[in-house]
Amino acid sequence: MEYPNSTCPGYDLYAPNHSTKGVESEKRIAILIFDNFSLSEISSISEIFFLANQLRDDASIDDPFYSLRLFSSTGGGVASSCSMRLWTDSIDTPRLNDCDALFIAGGEGAQQAKADRHILKCLRGIAPKTRFVKAIGEGSEILVAADLSQQHGIYNFPEDVSFISPHTNALHISDQILTLDDPKGSIAAALSIVKHDRGSVIAREISERSLPGSWNKLSAVLDDQDDGRMRQKIDTAAHWICLNYSHPITISDAAQVATMSERNFLRRFKAQIGLTPSEYLLRVRLDASCLLLSDTDLPVDKIARHCGARSGDGLAKMFRKRLSISPTEYRLAGRRKTNDGAS
Repeated sequence: MEYPNSTCPGYDLYAPNHSTKGVESEKRIAILIFDNFSLSEISSISEIFFLANQLRDDASIDDPFYSLRLFSSTGGGVASSCSMRLWTDSIDTPRLNDCDALFIAGGEGAQQAKADRHILKCLRGIAPKTRFVKAIGEGSEILVAADLSQQHGIYNFPEDVSFISPHTNALHISDQILTLDDPKGSIAAALSIVKHDRGSVIAREISERSLPGSWNKLSAVLDDQDDGRMRQKIDTAAHWICLNYSHPITISDAAQVATMSERNFLRRFKAQIGLTPSEYLLRVRLDASCLLLSDTDLPVDKIARHCGARSGDGLAKMFRKRLSISPTEYRLAGRRKTNDGAS
């Protein structure tokens, strides 16, 4: 039995049956398969992105819509290990060059494919232009044969959990080993992309919907791998706010400094700092104005402009809302306290 992409559940054409709203955030996922590929692997990958689409907020272009397409060496029907045939496009199609992620499946056919010069040549041209390249099972041996490894700079997502040495054929998670025969191997590879795009909360929900209880085993590699990098991005943005608080600052400006989407930036900033970016900026401006009011004789209007409040009235509004006192009253109270201490 043979299923074309357009009718086989879970292997839909690009952006099927969804509105054009947010289409600019579509992410194309390519899966390269070979004869006798593991249908369970492909099903696991497809299900993760299907669930991610279900949880997508159509009102936000920051939530990518994932569309999947299958590819093979020559195109046409490819039989899985359970004899079900799926329809594929040829690896030579230009459409493969537009994909955001490429999964390379395993299976018996992958063993033969690693000696196919045409496939290796195509991969050498495609991989450097693809943001995520993830090999499952014997697919890792194809990458090795094509001389595509992390050492050669192909994997520009440093938390890539799917590049597996053909000698180990396993994912190391803390003190556990997650073998590529385990369906969680495919789930981990797909979830790493979703987590990168939409964060740990969504990745965890998808993980538990797909395979209840799997998060306990996957979180070590998915939850912790990029935390340091994300923390550094948020710290960089927070430091930039501290340096530029006297200028007009928007959420978009700070998100660009962090090289993150606004939606993801807002979520991660609040989780890490404990304040929204707007609240943090207000706190920095308030602290700076308090310091100038206490330590200088600068007029309130000048302090307001220096601290990004634009005017004395704007600064007064900020003080009354946050401290229930005017800037002038704050200055007088601070100086009375200093004088009382001196006497």
